Amino acid sequence: MIVSIVGRPNVGKSSLFNLLIGKNKSIISDIPGTTRDRIADYMYIKDKSAMLIDTGGLNDKDYALSKKINLQTQAAIESSDIVILVFDAKEPLNDFDISLFKMIAKLKKKYIVVVNKIDEKNEEFFYDYIRFKNAIFISTKRRTNLNILKERLYELIEKNVKIEDANTRLAIVGRTNVGKSSLFNAILRKERSIVDNNAGTTRDSVETLIKYHEKTYKIIDTAGLRLKLKKESLDKLASYLTLFSIERCDIALFVIDASQGVTTQDLKIASILERKHKGIIVLFNKWDLVEKDAEKVFKDLKNRLSFINFVPFLKVSAKESKNIDKIFKYVSIVEEYYNKRVSTHNLNEAFRFLSAKHHAVSVNSKPIRIKFINQVDIKPPTFVIFTNVKKVPKNYEHFVKNQLYSIFKFTGCPLKLIFKND
Repeated sequence: MIVSIVGRPNVGKSSLFNLLIGKNKSIISDIPGTTRDRIADYMYIKDKSAMLIDTGGLNDKDYALSKKINLQTQAAIESSDIVILVFDAKEPLNDFDISLFKMIAKLKKKYIVVVNKIDEKNEEFFYDYIRFKNAIFISTKRRTNLNILKERLYELIEKNVKIEDANTRLAIVGRTNVGKSSLFNAILRKERSIVDNNAGTTRDSVETLIKYHEKTYKIIDTAGLRLKLKKESLDKLASYLTLFSIERCDIALFVIDASQGVTTQDLKIASILERKHKGIIVLFNKWDLVEKDAEKVFKDLKNRLSFINFVPFLKVSAKESKNIDKIFKYVSIVEEYYNKRVSTHNLNEAFRFLSAKHHAVSVNSKPIRIKFINQVDIKPPTFVIFTNVKKVPKNYEHFVKNQLYSIFKFTGCPLKLIFKND
């Protein structure tokens, strides 16, 4: 779930954000440029968690110029399941406060009214805030009533669904303007066996259940939000929501604009998907715009993504519905390998044969030898490998991965390798 903190500048949004995520929580750092402007992190309360967005990093400068709710705040509110509306007990209510409250109410969002700086309250204005039903009066400075706010949040946040208990989750990811929204709609038109739309209170973050060959898949999409993001430079918020979708999915439908080629941002998203060990299917969208040397273009696009050459690449056009019907065929293949287990006997036999056939990589003149290999998990396929050296170099790790792909396929699945010294 997504929780956003909204309110005018200097009401204590960022202070509250830091208190809720905790001092020792790691900040999401996969997205570039987050060192100075950290606007999102995971909040943990007992056995529940949610992504917390601090709109202070999004809109405070704009507020100083216009005193109006900007598109960034609107997008954050519309993409959220729960909204924390923060007021300042030292200041009177103003038009901006009232506009925010009305917007949240109109969208029928779950919300919590928080009145901060209660330790410095102005009695003259205090009655304005008492009128809000179930308002929580806090002080971020003294941490007053923070536990009450956490209890309220705990009641509203849905319990985390274990990924192994859920349907296979797909996420449509990619940079802005590559056609994710059009592709999402094209998939829904093509795959007519739609089971359910479970948008809940969030209009822009949709989980749609689709049935394909007796299997049910859940597609996570924030298409509506991305349409708004295109109107204004909101790449920061879009990046966090993309990362949130990646965290929640099993397999990513990674969309790239074929007419523009593979950009630096595309490479960064591909790198994140690999590091997170998510199943990957690359969709080169807008293929209808590729007019000349189509095969050369296709080859060049794949070469740019050579570090994930184990994934399926598919030429699609959401506009012309080209190859939309093939997407779920690839999803089925990647899903099968994402859940695949290889017997310990077969693994060790394969690597025993390879060790005899190939010259081993050496560390300090000592040839590396695999003593034992075992698959310990799926989703992602995870292998524990015992060797005769303390630290295995990267080139040997790549060698082992390439052999696993060559022998056992694992199409579309970044493999997780854990090396141990026996």
